[in-house]
Amino acid sequence: MKLHTHIFYYWATVILSVFVFCGSCAQDHKKNKTMKNRPINKIYELHKQKIDYPSMPQYFVEGYQSGCFYEVYINGLLVFKHYENVGLMNHATPINSRILKSGPQKVTIKLFPLGKIDGKEYTTIDADDSFRLKIFKRDKKQPYEAGAYDIVKEHYATLTDGLPYYEETFIFEAEVPYELKGWSESQILTDIDKDKLEKEILAFYKEYGQILEKRDEKKWVDIVIQSEKEEIHSADFFDKEKIKLRIDDFTNTFDNEDIEIKPLDKYKIIFSGDGKVVSLQSTERRGKSAFSFIENIDYQGERQKVRTSRFIYLHKPKGSNKLEIIR
Repeated sequence: MKLHTHIFYYWATVILSVFVFCGSCAQDHKKNKTMKNRPINKIYELHKQKIDYPSMPQYFVEGYQSGCFYEVYINGLLVFKHYENVGLMNHATPINSRILKSGPQKVTIKLFPLGKIDGKEYTTIDADDSFRLKIFKRDKKQPYEAGAYDIVKEHYATLTDGLPYYEETFIFEAEVPYELKGWSESQILTDIDKDKLEKEILAFYKEYGQILEKRDEKKWVDIVIQSEKEEIHSADFFDKEKIKLRIDDFTNTFDNEDIEIKPLDKYKIIFSGDGKVVSLQSTERRGKSAFSFIENIDYQGERQKVRTSRFIYLHKPKGSNKLEIIR
């Protein structure tokens, strides 16, 4: 089957983004540190490792909606969200970082009414609205011009009139050449006293914010290194340039001349990974992490302030009673 046009445009967009972003990053601001002997180099070195599997299947999801907003979760972890009243094209999203090993993978879709648009209030999802999710894969080992891809699953939401909210979970089968421990052996956090767990989560978020404020790069590397090791086996070998952008984003934070940790949004506790992973999701900013901070970024040749929201997915490894970052 020939590669669908939207996949071509997806990769073209990624490549263009790399050049635009790297071009702006070249304009280093005065407080940039030298990269020599920096703690974050441990992360760079991880991503320089050569990973060579006989096959390298990369999985994507892509949603098509009409009359609703949506979120897509893989094994309970958010991978894509859409809250604009426009249709999307060419937004295939890679999901390998949420796949720990071959076998059944859990997909959850959440659909929301549009709310107020052009003076009219849309409070429900109705039968004439629609949502379709396509899951497909391509083998990165195959020459790009071959254009081979396989549709793994297409799922259509069954909608009726008057739905204030719609949620559905289903399964698809994945086959990957790696196996990660991830959260598979972690403690089941839903078994822990909720108030006690909430205090531990809040304490972790507070400490994480202090690490960023103090630009404590070494401590940050120490708490994310295990997650980054898993990233290289699940996702990084597919797109080194995109991962470079990810690390450059982290580096910018620690080189930043101005960081302000925002108070946590009002939040809800979200469990995923069969109750083994937890995060705080904002109830004020739909689809956002409750944790955010203000920092400066390079944009169109200037330093500009932005509000950065990063989901922090926590677990307790087997034999440990301490929350750690897993994604």
